[in-house]
Amino acid sequence: MKVNTIAAFAALLSVTCPSAFAISFKDAAQNLLYFEYAALSADYCEQRGYPSRSVYSTWQQKYAHIQRDAVERILAEGESRGLPKSEQAEVLSQAIANQRKAASDNIAEKGVPCAKYRVFLDGYYELLKK
Repeated sequence: MKVNTIAAFAALLSVTCPSAFAISFKDAAQNLLYFEYAALSADYCEQRGYPSRSVYSTWQQKYAHIQRDAVERILAEGESRGLPKSEQAEVLSQAIANQRKAASDNIAEKGVPCAKYRVFLDGYYELLKK
């Protein structure tokens, strides 16, 4: 019987298990949200004439290990719940899509301080769980 991806994602989000990972599942999901905010913020600022994609790219590369850890933690949670690899990938994809939607909605509502984009990204780094 194939597990419903949305139900699996909801189940994963509702539980945080201690593991050998440095961050919790909840923190990993939160970190993905911050990376989505950062990426969408760069697009938002570029559309308004503020060069920000290269700033974002440098920031993302600098902290790629945190993003990678978050992805690995989410996949490991799926594995610990008995999901096959294909469904783990679907859950991760859905998690990222959900975080992208939340970030997009927030940016549309509140905007981004594009003139201070670099400082704005530094603020996201401070929010990341390490």
